[in-house]
Amino acid sequence: MKMVARSLLVISCSLALLAVDTTPPAARLNRWVGGKWTSTGQFFDSAYSHSNKTSAVTKCVWSPDHIFVVCDQDIDFGGTPLRNLSVYAFAPKTSKFYFYGVSLGEETPRHTALEVGENGELWVYSSTDEIKGKSVQFRTTNQFHGNDKVEWWSEFSTDDGKTWTKTGEGTETREK
Repeated sequence: MKMVARSLLVISCSLALLAVDTTPPAARLNRWVGGKWTSTGQFFDSAYSHSNKTSAVTKCVWSPDHIFVVCDQDIDFGGTPLRNLSVYAFAPKTSKFYFYGVSLGEETPRHTALEVGENGELWVYSSTDEIKGKSVQFRTTNQFHGNDKVEWWSEFSTDDGKTWTKTGEGTETREK
């Protein structure tokens, strides 16, 4: 009888671990889905940014086939209204997350590298641009605090990521 009880305990624990291990990474994208996100932030004077205030309302949903998360953004950037569409995806073949952005009135969409932590609480968008003959790295970090609050900050580096200079910061809160 003790052997049966031990076997059941081992099987139960193994199944629990298996369930944890089989959670698809794409489910991390669900962090943004549902409700309305309101955002406020400020940008600072730096070599690659100017002092400004920003606010936004963002609404995100899954695409009909549950492959992409699509976000509609209504932004006020220092008094200038902007509209953006953001698309998030996870590619199982490469195990990578992807971000694409479209801004109303701009001909070319943008994309950045996107790293999403295992628990989905830390998101880092990063890119590198050549500016006046110099390689400049940019990154924006989103730190989730629970399911309904995000702290974000943007930075740049001109020394291959050894030091970072903050260009902006803010918060986003989900209203359900």
